[in-house]
Amino acid sequence: MKYWLAAMLLILPATALAENVQVRDLEKGEGAEVVRHDTVTVHYTGWVHEDGEDQGEPFDSSRDRGQPFTLTLGAGEVIPGWEKGLEGMREGGEREIIIPPELGYGSRGAGDVIPPDATLRFEVEILEVEPAPFGGLDNDELAGMLERDDVTVVDIRRPDEWAETGVVEGSLRMTAFDERGQFIPQFGQAFTDAVDPDDTVVLICRTGSRTGVLARALADGLGYEDVHNVTDGIKHWLEEDRVVQHDCPDTEETAVC
Repeated sequence: MKYWLAAMLLILPATALAENVQVRDLEKGEGAEVVRHDTVTVHYTGWVHEDGEDQGEPFDSSRDRGQPFTLTLGAGEVIPGWEKGLEGMREGGEREIIIPPELGYGSRGAGDVIPPDATLRFEVEILEVEPAPFGGLDNDELAGMLERDDVTVVDIRRPDEWAETGVVEGSLRMTAFDERGQFIPQFGQAFTDAVDPDDTVVLICRTGSRTGVLARALADGLGYEDVHNVTDGIKHWLEEDRVVQHDCPDTEETAVC
């Protein structure tokens, strides 16, 4: 249970719009491609960038420190612009990423280093890509999973969200986060009581971010070996007019729809 608390309370999902981040590949790279929920090790240098020019010396550089930086994409460990700017890179590749204030440090800035409303430019090199210890499912792959009898689908959203959108038929409903986005500690025990470590489990939420965090906790901390995350959540499932169930028996926790 301690693992659940540590993993969930410290990680918040990122929400960013890719179209607001400018990227330019300096070196394509030939290794593994970076996708959401992978863990990547990088070297980077960052500048404040205004009117098409860098303002003075870098404000931060892992190269200057001689210490690469490791992060998990999609776990909210970095500013949203980084989350989107790194996606699609390959191991060995280098990329220039220009991030607007709203996807960086916004109107608050960052101490004496980054002023308010600053546009940032980074040069990032991908040193290593470690794939996520769980699978990612698109809508077609989820549909295939639903045809199997040995798969447990767990919808971790709140009862009001289930009522608003409906749920994927056959889902086990267990709320993992409250309305403020805080992890509910009791979820961990409820989940392990309901789902065995050797089960095939599919996690679904609104957009796939929070279930990505949970999938990693299950795989890394609790020994679940066959875990899958619906990458774009039920939001994209509904956008494609896929079937959902509205007339569930009740809205109680752990009830199967």
